[in-house]
Amino acid sequence: MAGEFESITNALKIAYPPKAIVPMVNQETPFRTQLKKNIPTGGRVTEGLVKFGANFNPPQNQGQLVDGGALPTPKDRVQDQFLLKPTIFAGGFQIGWVTKAAGNSNKSAFNGGELRRRTEETIADLSKFIEQTYIGTHGTNRRARVESDGANTFVAALPEGVRLLREQQAITVRTTDGGAGVRDTWEDTVRTISQINQATRTVTYTGSDKTLVAGDHVHPVVEIAQDISTTNPFANGLRGLVDDATFLTTIHGLSRVTYPKLKANVNSNGGTLRNLTEQILIRACNENRARSGKRVTDCWMGEGQAEKYIEFVAPDRRYTVAGSGVQGMGTGFQEGSLVHYYPGGSFKLQISYDVVPREMFLLNWETFFHYVAKELDWWEEGDMLKPTPVSGSYKASYLAFLASIENIGNDMPIGNTVVRDLRDPSIGDA
Repeated sequence: MAGEFESITNALKIAYPPKAIVPMVNQETPFRTQLKKNIPTGGRVTEGLVKFGANFNPPQNQGQLVDGGALPTPKDRVQDQFLLKPTIFAGGFQIGWVTKAAGNSNKSAFNGGELRRRTEETIADLSKFIEQTYIGTHGTNRRARVESDGANTFVAALPEGVRLLREQQAITVRTTDGGAGVRDTWEDTVRTISQINQATRTVTYTGSDKTLVAGDHVHPVVEIAQDISTTNPFANGLRGLVDDATFLTTIHGLSRVTYPKLKANVNSNGGTLRNLTEQILIRACNENRARSGKRVTDCWMGEGQAEKYIEFVAPDRRYTVAGSGVQGMGTGFQEGSLVHYYPGGSFKLQISYDVVPREMFLLNWETFFHYVAKELDWWEEGDMLKPTPVSGSYKASYLAFLASIENIGNDMPIGNTVVRDLRDPSIGDA
C-alpha cells in the first residue's frame, strides 16, 4: 500500500502504477479505449516505425477467349508500402519544495493531498489531449483557426471554434496548416491562453500583441520555439484518416492524388448546411458498402448531431397508451438506445464532445489500429520527482512527467465515410 512508503519521491510510481493510471485514462478517452492495440496483419516494426502493405488494385488476370486464343497476360497487383510513425504524448507538473515537504505525510500525499491532486489532474488533462488529437484533428495537430484579430485576442472560426483549446495551453499561430510559416514573429516569446470565452469564441493570450489574419492556424506546442514544420511530431487524427484530401493529402506516407483509393467516402452537400436525416445515413452506408465492400460498424458524432438525430427520430417513435393505462411522463432516450439499422447491418451512434461540429463519421472499425510502443506511464529514468534545473543550479521545486509513445492508423480509408455539411445546434446552426 502506498501509505507504507516514507519517500514520496518514488512512492508515486507505487501509488500510481499502470493499473491505476489506465482506468483514469479510459474515462477521458472513449474513442482511444475502443481502438484495438495492434498493427495491420503482415506489418513489421523496424526501429519503432510500423511498415505494412498497401494493396490497391488486384491484377485482374481473367477474361474470355475463343478456342485457341491467347490466355490472359499475368500482371502484378498495384501496391506500395505504408509507414506509421509513433509520437510522444507527454504531460508534467511542478511542485514546490515547501509543498512537497508539507505533503510528506503518507495521508496527505495519497489520500487527497497535493501530490495526488496534481498527479490525477495531469493524467486527466493528458488523456483528454490525446483523445482530442485522435478524434478532432487531421494529422497536423491544428486545434483552431482564426476568424478575426483583436488586442491580445483572436476569435476562433467555426466549425472548430474553441472546442479543442484549453486555458493555460502554450500556442503558436502559423500562416499555413502544419506550421511552415510563423505569423508575425510569434516565436519571439512564450504565449499561453489566459482566457477562453465560450460564448463569443474569443481567446485571450499572454505576451505582446500580434497581428493575426483570418484563416491563420492555431497549434498547441510544448514550447513556443518548437519547430513544428520540420520535426512533424504529430499523431494522426480521424479528420485526416477519413478524408478525401480536403484536410490531408498524404496518409501514412502515400499520396491520395497518386492513389485515389486512399480517399475515404464523403457525403457532403456542396457547402450548404442540411439537417441529418435517416435517408442520409442509409445512403452513406450503402455507398460505403458498394465502393469498398466494408460495412459500417461504428458511428462517432458530436452532441449537436445527436440532438439532430433525436429530432427526426422522436416524432416517428412516440406511442400512446391504450386502454386504461396512464401516459408516462418520462422523456429522453436510454443510453445505448440510439441505434441505426441499414440494409445489411447496424451501428450504435456514439457521442464524443471532441468531434468537430457539422461532421459525423461512419466507420468500419476493423480498418483502424492503434500502435502503442509505450503505454501511458511515468518517465522511468531515475526518481519520479526530479529537481527543477536552472542555469548553474536548481530551483526549490520538483518536476514529474508522464508519457506514452503511440499513434493510430487506418489501412483501408475507402472503407469509411465522413458526412459533412450538417446543421449543428451546438454552434448555433438553426
